[in-house]
Amino acid sequence: MKLVIFLLYLIVFLTCSLANAESKKVLIVETLPVPIVTTHTQYISAELSRLNMDIEIEIYNGDGQSERIANHISKKLTCNCVDLVITNGTLASKMGKRVLKGKRIPMVFVTVADPHGAGLVPDKNSPDLNFITGTIYSVKRGTKFEIANQLLKGKQTDIGIVATTYPSALTDIAKLESISNKYKNINLVKRLVDYRDGNDKDLTDTYLQANEAVASIQPEVDFYWSVNGPFSEKQSFVPEISKVKPVLYGANVNSVMQGALFTVIPDVQSTAEQVAQIVSSIFSGESPHRIAVKPAPRSIVAFNVKTATQLGIVIPYDLLSIAGDNIFQ
Repeated sequence: MKLVIFLLYLIVFLTCSLANAESKKVLIVETLPVPIVTTHTQYISAELSRLNMDIEIEIYNGDGQSERIANHISKKLTCNCVDLVITNGTLASKMGKRVLKGKRIPMVFVTVADPHGAGLVPDKNSPDLNFITGTIYSVKRGTKFEIANQLLKGKQTDIGIVATTYPSALTDIAKLESISNKYKNINLVKRLVDYRDGNDKDLTDTYLQANEAVASIQPEVDFYWSVNGPFSEKQSFVPEISKVKPVLYGANVNSVMQGALFTVIPDVQSTAEQVAQIVSSIFSGESPHRIAVKPAPRSIVAFNVKTATQLGIVIPYDLLSIAGDNIFQ
């Protein structure tokens, strides 16, 4: 009888303990409400739910304003309302690093093309960064150029790049310029606009100046190429730019659906699985600085065959087979 009573008490105790156990609180901070960011948030949230971890997820959109992002993270720290922060985009990640420094709150970054350039990846002599890890949003630029050159059949081509001075855009452009030196038939024409994010008006002015820059180089180029960054991620980018000159390379699959000829990007589902596993490992006790920062294991290739036909470009069968279902018209 005593054994039965003891077991009943034990069951009640364990049940109450489980009921009272607090869920882990995860804050996902988005840099901007653009497809690359919101789609990753959607997939990451779904993957975290699929793993059936006991977590509460809050999603915050920073609207491209650095201080707004920093203030929200600070508020969550003040009320002890966050156990882990997922920063989605370079700007959110840089602000997260600044606010979380020394707070011992893990941070996992995503959709960041150049973690080293953004100062996110810790070096051996920076213990204060040991609570940061993440995934690199990157596909070799040489792969993109090789596909472009194959589609253009080595024809002399002038490609226009218009971007803001957003960190990931500058990184992408620098690497493209370096690789383009190997292709004597491809000439890059670039125009940069200062990225200002103090308020909504600053952002609007930034994008208006970028559109003006697109028009300014129209006589000099055959195509436009969109690089990583908020300007190329705007829904209106491909439709508006295509009125001036065709878009050879789009920043995402949606841009190809809208008329850009092709894209090569990290697979969002693969990235989400990678991020969810990182979060799971951290909550299981692994230190973030022991988790390697690397790209997602899979990529997506997409083509718009209607655009190819209009341009008189034949997409080789081997490239179409790689694209699979990501062929649009």
